[in-house]
Amino acid sequence: MYSAFPRFSGRVRGKPDHLVPAPHTMRGIGRCQIEIGPHSFADTSFYEVQYLPPAPATTSSLIQSPWQPQYTPYGQQNAQATSAPVAQHTTSPLLSSLSSMSSISPSLINQVNSAAASNPTLANLLQLAAAGKGSPEQLKTLGLLIQSLATPESSEALSSAANLAQSSAQPFTPPATATTSVKEFDLVFQYYETSYERWILPRGPVICEKVADTRTPGLTYDIVLTMALQPPPKAAQSSVAVVDTESPSSQVVTIRLKRPPPAIWETIWKWVGGEEKLNENRKILDGLKKQTDRVYLAHRIPENSLLTQLRNASASTYVMKSIKPGPVVAPRPKRKPAQRKPTQPIPALQFSTTPQISGAAVASSGTSFLTPTTAVPAQSSTTGEPDAKRIKVAKPKPATPLVAIRCVSCQQTDVPLILGGRFCRPCVDSGKATTVYVPYRPPQAQYQVQRDIPVAPVYAQPRNTGALAPPPKPPP
Repeated sequence: MYSAFPRFSGRVRGKPDHLVPAPHTMRGIGRCQIEIGPHSFADTSFYEVQYLPPAPATTSSLIQSPWQPQYTPYGQQNAQATSAPVAQHTTSPLLSSLSSMSSISPSLINQVNSAAASNPTLANLLQLAAAGKGSPEQLKTLGLLIQSLATPESSEALSSAANLAQSSAQPFTPPATATTSVKEFDLVFQYYETSYERWILPRGPVICEKVADTRTPGLTYDIVLTMALQPPPKAAQSSVAVVDTESPSSQVVTIRLKRPPPAIWETIWKWVGGEEKLNENRKILDGLKKQTDRVYLAHRIPENSLLTQLRNASASTYVMKSIKPGPVVAPRPKRKPAQRKPTQPIPALQFSTTPQISGAAVASSGTSFLTPTTAVPAQSSTTGEPDAKRIKVAKPKPATPLVAIRCVSCQQTDVPLILGGRFCRPCVDSGKATTVYVPYRPPQAQYQVQRDIPVAPVYAQPRNTGALAPPPKPPP
């Protein structure tokens, strides 16, 4: 966006304006949102710039400037009388820059006026110097420009100064001003983000159309501008806004103005040139679209012979197989199952139950005692080898049955339970759920009863529901 449009004015912080536009008047015509391709710029301001004719302001100062006599030498008096119309109310920088010039001739004044008619910068500097509003740098620049015009005529300036001294009584006739055409007005816009820079919509083949807004088709509309843009060189950012349609770098661009005010449409219609100019621009843009070379992305090639040649070269007529051998993978050895060693039989211990009675013990007491003997492995009756120990197989313990969560009343499972997880909702609603009230009993103190202390017996007396019976009479 900063290189597609020519710059009208701009500045850099801390530096003077590097681009001074021609004398002009500016009028704001409104704000709207513009869309250029995928880019959108909100609150963009538009202005109409009318340029002023620079020549008449310089010639009027030549006619109306009075001559004031001073006590100066004769040669310097003529020089002051002729230099006053060019730069009136000047300051010391302009005088210091013109100190090297001995005199100013009418031909030099005529040259300055003609140069100001074709050079807007020189005309602007002359106006600032005449009004007394020029800065020291601008006055110094004006003096250097006048010196550059007077350099080839140094000898003629000296001779004309003598002639003017002899004919000082004759009235001075002002030089004829060159007829200059006023520059056409420009359409200038300003982004909301950069309030210190303004850009020009370049003049050229432009098509403007009204497109109804889809949101409010009968009330608002959009303006579609189709124009040719030529990026200006980066070295020269001038205010010359004319597009060369014959240049190969010109590209057709579409700019959309979203819901602009009516003043913008009226100014754009006047800027384009009316219906006849619109038809001519449409033909020029149609031809420009045909002759402009389209630029494709890096991965896309237009349909031509080069694309066909590349497709034929890349197509293979046989199956491609890699000649590079792959890595050799050794087969993984299979693990053999482990063989269990046979268990050796453990000899069983056998105890003899036959008592051995010694003779002395029998003789003395006459009783028999059973004495254990050492364990001797029992021999097999057939082979004479000890019997193998029997291996007990542990039986699995029976699993504890899980408590089924069910309703106490209807014995139904997989239903939500309430009242402590005992009854389901249907049983509670039907009155089948009977809650058992368990009264609270406080804990009682336990006393240790001594068994040795006798306790008197307590006899229970029967309770009489009716009237109390009279006590029995003692026997006679």
